[in-house]
Amino acid sequence: MLARPSGAAEEKGPEEARDDMAFVEAVLRVAVELRFSGPIALLKEPPRAGSAVPENERVQREIEAGFTGVALVAGSDAAAARDAALAATVVCQFELGLEVVSLGGSAETGAELARQLRSRGAPPSALRLTGHDEDAAAIARELPGIAISSAQESPVPEGVRQLVAAGPFLRALFRAAPPDALEKLQVWADEKGASLEQAAARHQKLLRDLPEEVQDRLEALCAFEAGELYERLGVRDSGRRLAERVGTLHAGDH
Repeated sequence: MLARPSGAAEEKGPEEARDDMAFVEAVLRVAVELRFSGPIALLKEPPRAGSAVPENERVQREIEAGFTGVALVAGSDAAAARDAALAATVVCQFELGLEVVSLGGSAETGAELARQLRSRGAPPSALRLTGHDEDAAAIARELPGIAISSAQESPVPEGVRQLVAAGPFLRALFRAAPPDALEKLQVWADEKGASLEQAAARHQKLLRDLPEEVQDRLEALCAFEAGELYERLGVRDSGRRLAERVGTLHAGDH
């Protein structure tokens, strides 16, 4: 699974949509070049500080860009829950992945939105914990069929089934990219109040234009970092297990 961070909160739709499509096209092109035959999931991260466009419009735009999974931010007010339900219905109609993310709040806020969406017939695929929450196992038992995910690389709480981690890429980037490229990313992040991973997502061309030897080093370091993370968490060969699980659930589909 590959995840693309959201842009800055004030970015308008056309710029973000253009970068979304470039991301999806690049992933599919590389998959063809590598003759990769395993399952691929493309997840779009939710905006971390609000969005410049309505949730329904944002989600529809991301679906059209080609993402197989999108995310909603869990809000505590009724209007936010209503908007989330409308967006979730569209996602479920296409049988795409839907993740609920509780940013800056407790896991219970996200769990409550997951309950509401499930009661409306639009259950999310995953509920992401954004901190070290000891209630992960209890929430997993309460919401069967909804995977509990986390952005915390270590330690992973009991009950977590999905990890979304930018750490391997960012650590490799700091070791491989030239100082001027890192400075450009950091300046943009500071100006926009965004994270470094959002800056990297927004400046794909800057990374694609790095010298070939730098890109090769970045790729090698990313592979090493990711392999180390897989080893630590015991998730090697998860692609094969995922494919087998999907095949079992949809054995009668053609």
